[in-house]
Amino acid sequence: MVIRITVMVLRICGVLALILGILFWIGIAQGLVAVHMLLGILVTLSLWVLGVAIVMLTRGNIGLGVGAIIMGILVVLLGLTQGGLLVGPLQPLHWLVQVLHLLFGLGAIGLGEAVGGRYKRVQAATVTQAAKS
Repeated sequence: MVIRITVMVLRICGVLALILGILFWIGIAQGLVAVHMLLGILVTLSLWVLGVAIVMLTRGNIGLGVGAIIMGILVVLLGLTQGGLLVGPLQPLHWLVQVLHLLFGLGAIGLGEAVGGRYKRVQAATVTQAAKS
């Protein structure tokens, strides 16, 4: 049940963060940056919960779990520092950082979906195996 709720939080917050990010790009909703950041933090926390859950599962995937935790760290670091990465004469290229942030966000959502799916499959296989014994 916790995994299902965590995946739903990841999905909802991820979609809302994407929508707000697109609105920022087109010049709307500039005052909602704090909401966008909160949504991003919730996506990251969801990704970390899923990563830890898959690592702790009996036949879980350690690589997938560690990857989810690292991806969460990268998303937070890029999100918090993106404003200061390309300044001065490089400011016109800031859209590259924004695209990278978008790709990291999409990657985090996709990785969270993958971890959630793997968790459910391993959990179902474990239950099936226990029923056969």
